[in-house]
Parts: sequence; C-alpha cells; structure tokens
Amino acid sequence: METQTTELDSVVSLGDDDIEAVVETDGVALAEFYTAWCGVCQRMKPVLETIAADTDATVLTVDIESHLETAVEFGAQSTPTFVVFVDGQPVKQLRGGQTEQSLRELISRYND
Repeated sequence: METQTTELDSVVSLGDDDIEAVVETDGVALAEFYTAWCGVCQRMKPVLETIAADTDATVLTVDIESHLETAVEFGAQSTPTFVVFVDGQPVKQLRGGQTEQSLRELISRYND
C-alpha cells in the first residue's frame, strides 16, 4: 500500500490498491490525476493543499504514469483531471486547471 501524507499538508498521494478504500470511507473526496511533468498540475499543488487544510473533503492525488490502470478506470485521459467522489462513487469530472474557488464550490455542492 502506497498511501503517503506529510505533516505540512493533508493531501494524500495514492497508489492503485487503495484509492477505493479512501474514497469509500469519506463522504466527499476530490482526486487529482496528474503527472510530475505537468506545469498546470504543479501550480495546482498549493491550491489542493489549501483546500485539504480547511475543508472536510479528502483531497488526494494519483500519478497517472505510475498508476495507469487507476487513471483509465476513472477516465483521466489528460492532466490534470479532477474527479469528485461521494460515498465512494465518482459524481463529477473536470479536466484542466481549475481555480481554488471553482473546486471549493464543487466540494460544497456535494458536501451538503
């Protein structure tokens, strides 16, 4: 199991084996499918850290190059791709860079 988290933020980095376990145990989860070389993905990192620190949603990242099967399973064909899960089920997908406000609104829409 490759779950990683640091003390400085609460963004979780996941591997293939544990994404379902994390999204099923929490009400709302926001997953970013990214690549290390994606500039937009790098710019999204502080936004995700901020959202993770002050919302109830679980925020997680999945490297699509390392975990291609997971990316394919959830339709992540470009980076970044964001998938919102509610009670373990994917309910919304967004592609490309997003503003912090748009991600917060998306989480709050499903967090009610």
